[in-house]
Amino acid sequence: MDLEEKKLSSKNVFKGTLLDVYQDEVLCPNGNKSKREYIRHNGASCVIPFLPNGKVIVEKQFRYPFNEVVYEFPAGKCDLGEDPLETAVRELREETGCIAGNIQFLGDMYPSCAYSTEVIHLYMANVTERVETEFDEDENLEIVEMTLEEVKTLVKERKMKDAKSLCILTYLSLKD
Repeated sequence: MDLEEKKLSSKNVFKGTLLDVYQDEVLCPNGNKSKREYIRHNGASCVIPFLPNGKVIVEKQFRYPFNEVVYEFPAGKCDLGEDPLETAVRELREETGCIAGNIQFLGDMYPSCAYSTEVIHLYMANVTERVETEFDEDENLEIVEMTLEEVKTLVKERKMKDAKSLCILTYLSLKD
């Protein structure tokens, strides 16, 4: 069965600093025409950093759309043309001051595949060194060191709701 839609036209309806919104007209496989509104996004990287003491770093950060503090692993948006691995290394250093001696790709995730082109690239890292953080001027977060068991408790208690962080934990559970 053919499930692919064909783009007939595309219009940029909003251009922002973080994302752009488009409205496309498509031809559906059944011959009907429809509209698709979606966000174009450069993508992002997220990394779970393992410290020499066996703990991981979790960030607590206020997320405006939900009006709450969210538990998540370090992450950030890819600069235009930036390799996702470079993004992971950069964001890890900037947000946590952690330098990774070894970083391993775990997989990709689509956080909102129905309306966004965003792909988040997921990594795990072994931290070998700590330096000063370099927060963006509008970035405020708290860094917490936790055992994986403590992180799993956050998940069980429904306190960690961030999709990219939950996906990293899923990929970790599937590793050999």
